[in-house]
Amino acid sequence: MPSNSTSTYDPRKAEWDGITIDQWEPSKWKQWKAKHPASDEFAKIEREYLRIKYAIQQANSALSLEKVKVKLKLTSHKTIGLQGTFPCRPGDIGKQGSPNKQYTISCGFAANDTGLKMAVLKARELDLLLITKQFQWTAELLGKQAQKIEPTATEQSTKLISELIQEYERQFWKNHEKNRQGIRTWETHYLRHLKKLPPDIPMSAQALEAALEKTKPNTSSRFFLVWQLKKFCEFCGITNFATIYSYATPKPHPTLRKVPTDEEIIQGFIKIGSPLSVYASKENLTEPEQWQWAYGMLATYGLRPHELFAVDINAFMDTANTFHLVALNPSLTDGTKTGERSCGIPPLHPHWVELFDLKNIKLPCHTGTLNNKTAKLQVRFRNAEVGFKPYDLRHAYAIRGHRLRVPIKTMADYMGHTVQEHTKTYQRWMNEDANLAIYKEVVIHRQGTTKEVLQERIKELEAENTALKAENATLKGLLIKHQLGELLNQEI
Repeated sequence: MPSNSTSTYDPRKAEWDGITIDQWEPSKWKQWKAKHPASDEFAKIEREYLRIKYAIQQANSALSLEKVKVKLKLTSHKTIGLQGTFPCRPGDIGKQGSPNKQYTISCGFAANDTGLKMAVLKARELDLLLITKQFQWTAELLGKQAQKIEPTATEQSTKLISELIQEYERQFWKNHEKNRQGIRTWETHYLRHLKKLPPDIPMSAQALEAALEKTKPNTSSRFFLVWQLKKFCEFCGITNFATIYSYATPKPHPTLRKVPTDEEIIQGFIKIGSPLSVYASKENLTEPEQWQWAYGMLATYGLRPHELFAVDINAFMDTANTFHLVALNPSLTDGTKTGERSCGIPPLHPHWVELFDLKNIKLPCHTGTLNNKTAKLQVRFRNAEVGFKPYDLRHAYAIRGHRLRVPIKTMADYMGHTVQEHTKTYQRWMNEDANLAIYKEVVIHRQGTTKEVLQERIKELEAENTALKAENATLKGLLIKHQLGELLNQEI
């Protein structure tokens, strides 16, 4: 058992040979020569302090590489906090009226290896909440300020999980617009995970464990379920996350996606218009030209499948639209994923407009909800054995822009998302073949063109040289003839 003096000892006050411990390079923690002998408990505490400090530096470097903006900070020799820029706390105002402010949040993580791992998980979680604009100040994050908030754990402890989910949904709609996009967000990012909880019992560790057991470790399902259950528990006033953390898993890397080449896209256009003799279904009632028009629009303009039904047909067919730009009208689909584009969407291969006969409008006449319409596109791609999915045409559009050297900011505007999303998500699908193709186009082609120009120039120089030689020979002949004439005149 450590003595009282050891447990209260603060290693930050230590120094050796006139050097304070905080001036010492943490990576050299093993070389720290404390004032006390190596066997002394104080020396062990000092080295452990430096070791954890070094581990935090390494963790922050790794978070920076992942573009996570929330970082770890050693708030004392016993605790690790989180530092970052967050929306202002209730009652706070940022500099010059900014809605954001830098905070150091103390979540009670101990300054040891376990606390470090939990702090890294929390940093990633908070960063994800900031990116998705779902960050909220909870009792856990507010700390002492949470005492001003009326506790709800006792009141809600007897409520069934189904009732808590209903209250959670009401809270959700206070911060989200109730349109198609908002409904999709609730259903796919919230309710989809919360459905794994048993609805007819109060919230408990056993209920959380039952939900978590329905997912496999090291999967996206487990990662996002942990994230959502943590948010739900915070809403319910639960601050003990031991059960959730015990199932925590790192976010898996996405599987490689099949991004079709331009040649495969053209072949797919033929396949999707072919009648499906094997499938006797209502799907065959849709005209082949309608499937092909939808396919051509997705391929040429990189649209999200549901955006196909938001195309402003009148603007597209306008005779003044000489560049064949596509504009989206979100009112046709009760909103799009990222609202209206800031510019018209151009065809990166303008000849595809004619090749796919896109000016001959044949929008598929599907009934049902927008989700049903896009689902039918998915089914048609699969049944026609196109070889890839509708969304893969959007990825191909992004890579095509890179191959054509369109600036990243411009491509992000065309595709209706941020530069960060473009670089993080879409360029990830550039496989070895795509990178090699870009190298051939940008480097080899450029060198090849230069070589051809040089060869032509060499031929021109050789021709000029031959002409000069002929002219020189003629002049030589004339000179010799002239000299012979003068010699003969002298003899006469």
